[in-house]
Amino acid sequence: MTEQLRALESRIEELEIRLNTPRIMTPREVCDFLQISERSLYDMKERGDAPPAMYFSQRTVRYDLLEVMAWAKQKEVGNG
Repeated sequence: MTEQLRALESRIEELEIRLNTPRIMTPREVCDFLQISERSLYDMKERGDAPPAMYFSQRTVRYDLLEVMAWAKQKEVGNG
């Protein structure tokens, strides 16, 4: 029962995030969401280890919330 409750809490948290966060995010919004600095995001991009980005022009970069969440989920270590 406890595991089911944890799964339900996790799903509710995910739905709250989806409801309260823009679907398409700027780099700054991604940094706020991940609680990292912009420098950290750009360092990850240079290493090829950043969330997938959409480039509408050289200066217009956006990130899909669901892709960022999936990328972050892959970074989890341990059972929480």
